[in-house]
Parts: sequence; C-alpha cells; structure tokens
Amino acid sequence: MDIFGYVPYLAILEKRRDLLVDPVNADKALLDSAVSHLRMILYSKKKIFEPVRPSIFFLEANLVAFSPSSSIWERFAKYYATLAIPVFQLRDPVLAKHYRPRSVVSIRELLSTPRPFPQLKLYHLEVSRGEVYLKDREPFFRASLLYRDMLRWIEEKVRRIVLSGALDSLRDYANKVLRPPSSKKKKGYPFVQRLISAVGIPDGRKRILFFWLIPYWVTVEGRSSEEVLDLANEWLSRQSGGKIYSSWILSEAENVRSKGIKPWSLSKVEKVDPELVKMLRGMGIL
Repeated sequence: MDIFGYVPYLAILEKRRDLLVDPVNADKALLDSAVSHLRMILYSKKKIFEPVRPSIFFLEANLVAFSPSSSIWERFAKYYATLAIPVFQLRDPVLAKHYRPRSVVSIRELLSTPRPFPQLKLYHLEVSRGEVYLKDREPFFRASLLYRDMLRWIEEKVRRIVLSGALDSLRDYANKVLRPPSSKKKKGYPFVQRLISAVGIPDGRKRILFFWLIPYWVTVEGRSSEEVLDLANEWLSRQSGGKIYSSWILSEAENVRSKGIKPWSLSKVEKVDPELVKMLRGMGIL
C-alpha cells in the first residue's frame, strides 16, 4: 500500500516536495482532475474512497482554502481522514511516526479532539476512572487527529496564502469548484431557489431557514440532516454575519423529516411575518 496515496497530507509532514506541485504553475489537465475530484468530495452523495496522487490533494487544498466557509474545509478534511483509516488499521510505521497508536486516552483529550466519526461517541466506548479504552476504534481516533491537523493547516497556512493574493491564478478554478451544483428547479418553489442563491441578507436568517430552506432541502430534495447542516452553513457564510447553532439546524431538519413539512407559501409567511417578506421583496429576492 502506497501510504502517500491514502494519506497525502503526510507528503507535507514528511516534506516530500517531489510528491507535490506548484499550484501557480500546475498544468490545466492536473487542475481539471483536481476540480472533478474535489466536486465529488464536496457534493456527491456517493463518495469513492480511493488513493489519490498527492499533487491532486495539494491542489484541492488550495482550492478549498478560497472558501471562507469552514464547512467546506471540514468536508474536505473528513474525506481524507476517512481515506486514511485503513492505513491506521494496518499500523503503518510511517503513519505511526506522526500519529502513534494509543489504546487509552483521557476523557478530556477525547472530548477536546474534533470527532468527525460517530464511532468515537462516548456511549460506544468503555470508560473507567477518567480514561477511555479505544480498542478497535483506535484508528478512528488517530484519523480524527489527522482531520484536526488538516483543518489547522488549511486555516493557518493555506488560507493565509490565498488571502495574500499569491494564488489568484487559481481563482477561476476555485469559483468553479466551490459553486454548488445547480438543483433542478422544483415546480412551485422558484422563489426558494432565489433565496438559496442570495447573498448579503442582513436579517431574518433563522426564520428563512425555518420557513423555507430546511423544508426545501429535506422534503423536496430529500437531503440528509448532515447535508442540510453543510448547506445551511454554506448559505449562512454568504449572508451578513450572525451565527446559528448547528444543534438547532440538525434538530429542525429532523423535525421537518418526521412531519413531512413542506416549504411555507409566501402568502402564509406574509401573514405571520410581513416584515421579513417586505425586506426580501425590497432586496429583489422575492
């Protein structure tokens, strides 16, 4: 098994520059391959977890860093952390150098580590005297550390390079890959599509999610709660500030799913919240 295909982040940790590419001078064929693969990672429901060339990974990381949305970075990092799990299970010595095998960790350390995998929920694990016995779930813990480190690397290093303007030659590719696939317009909800595409909405974001977007994503498009969370965070990143807790979005998505709630009609919302509809009409969205 070629470890640098399954865990290409190690090409950076190991300073294997021969495995990477200069993003500014990358050829078009390589960039097109990175765009195609990254769109699969970010938007496809059925992901293909196969080894990749580190040069593809490196270009994808640069493209991902153009997005201000951490949810995009998280999808990217989770894909490669998941890809690394089989190598962690084999206890590869190169990987163990950076992420040593550990059968026991403290509860405090576990809870302070990002855990993108449900296998690391506490109720799945044996806990005694403040310690957690990982057993066969240990590879998922090390993959979570890898996930954490990739996010830090994107935020603290790659994102700064993007903001400096040094990678502006990649901007067109980044815009192409970071634009969500256009959904087929569903009859009766053209205004919801306009809401999804809107930017800079100054107020009422939670109500817009409640009345229209979450019901549309769940009931009309059949999205999972996790997909709804990603879509909501991406949509919120394009609006005018504010924060909505992920727990509320997930809870509302489950409520909509269980009750089969459809997006509210404009006339119904106008009766209960006329100021919201007035604001959106003033912006030319409705």
